[in-house]
Amino acid sequence: MSHISIKRAHHATLADAKKLADKVAAKLNKEYDLNSEWDGDVLHFDRSGLHGTLAVGAKDIQVDVKLGLLMAAFKGPIQTAMETQLDQLIKPAAKPAAKPTAKPATKTKK
Repeated sequence: MSHISIKRAHHATLADAKKLADKVAAKLNKEYDLNSEWDGDVLHFDRSGLHGTLAVGAKDIQVDVKLGLLMAAFKGPIQTAMETQLDQLIKPAAKPAAKPTAKPATKTKK
């Protein structure tokens, strides 16, 4: 069996991170016919030749997938697709715009 493990930090609330995980699950279901079910903060998914979990934590999302013999041949493309999906859905927190620093006006004596 081949194994894929992906971990990504997120900056969302736990509830929002679970919503993101639901989006990932819906897309995977549509594209790869994966069945999924929540058990607490862990989304279990499977299909013939593949099963795994997507665990949502307060600060990160951890995906672990076990591929059967036939699916192991596609490990690279599957891992790349999963990483791409996660990276597109988990956007880093927006950095606050840097405030321009105003220099105090200096008076010159004549």
